[in-house]
Amino acid sequence: MNSAEGSGRTVEEAIRNALRTLGAKREDVDLMVLDEGSRGVLGLGSREARVRVTLLSAIEAGDADEAVAAPLVATDDPVAVARRVTASLVDAMGMSVSVTAREEEGAVHVTVAGPQLAPLIGRHGQTLEALDLLVNLITMRRVGRRVPVVVDAERYRERRRETLQALVQRVAGRVRRSGEAVPLDPMPASERRFIHTMMAEDSNVTTYSEGDGAERHIVIAPRGSVPAGVGPRRAPEARRGEPNAADEDAVEDAEG
Repeated sequence: MNSAEGSGRTVEEAIRNALRTLGAKREDVDLMVLDEGSRGVLGLGSREARVRVTLLSAIEAGDADEAVAAPLVATDDPVAVARRVTASLVDAMGMSVSVTAREEEGAVHVTVAGPQLAPLIGRHGQTLEALDLLVNLITMRRVGRRVPVVVDAERYRERRRETLQALVQRVAGRVRRSGEAVPLDPMPASERRFIHTMMAEDSNVTTYSEGDGAERHIVIAPRGSVPAGVGPRRAPEARRGEPNAADEDAVEDAEG
């Protein structure tokens, strides 16, 4: 037996029961939370938590009989691989979550849901960015080709992009009125790329990046006033095939 399901009043209890059935230790399995359970209201509508655990040795061996353990070869389904990789990494952080994945517009979108996800997101999304990077690299290696993967937790990226859109529109308006460039605060590579793409077609202002490492930031400037040696961001279609969140220096050098 390479996998087993367990149930209990809590996710932790369900995990213990599944491990006992499988006869394995937690560090030797891949965990999938099937149902976080519910206490219900006044005892009504309650349900037990359910999990499935699968031996890592079975996954690595590519046991095709296990639905959650598809072979790690080039024919792997990237959606399943990305979901499994994310679940394993988050579980290694000691967090009990549910992980779902879907394919949309040529990319795999992985969603992590669960209580108290602030540590997973981190300050300004830095931990989530690091997780995104690892998932991309591991998924690419296991699938045998590059597959863009976007990892989100409790709609953090979606809510953050809404905030960035409002910020950039406000700053761009100020740049148009004043004719002076305005630098933004440092932010992760994925957010900088989002802003570059967002402003690529603006006829009045342009964007470019300055700084290194954690200090790298976007500057919004009047179009035609970019400093010597710094080129405006290329159009998105010119960058297809670049890494999703990794290879930051190469991606940002292309910004100009």
